[in-house]
Amino acid sequence: MYNFGKSSMEKLKTCHEDIQKVFNEVIRVSKIDIGISEGNRSKEMQKHYFETGKSKVKVSKHESIPSEAVDVFAYVNGKANYDIHNLAYIAGLVDAVSARLYMLKEIEHKIRWGGNWNGDGEIITDQAFDDLPHFEVV
Repeated sequence: MYNFGKSSMEKLKTCHEDIQKVFNEVIRVSKIDIGISEGNRSKEMQKHYFETGKSKVKVSKHESIPSEAVDVFAYVNGKANYDIHNLAYIAGLVDAVSARLYMLKEIEHKIRWGGNWNGDGEIITDQAFDDLPHFEVV
């Protein structure tokens, strides 16, 4: 069983309560270690990300307080890893945990993945852009 480290917990605490509930359950059941790279971000940082091409949107759910978005990664051999296989595994856990907690009315919002914006299960091939580390409340 894994737990979030101090830095990941601090970033997760900047996020919407539903994101916190989902990811605290996800890390508990995950077979890989997960880190949080970003929760809330300032408008200035979002502008910088957009202008430098790190983000494809001018306004992000990361800017809201609390953040309505979170970016994650897998820990592999002690290093951040953004491999699609690991992120898709995390997305599957998020989808399952989110659906269960939503059905039980423990969260108000479902969580969607930046690798499947429309939720149709067709990942990557039917989207204008992919943001595989990104999850957000719907």
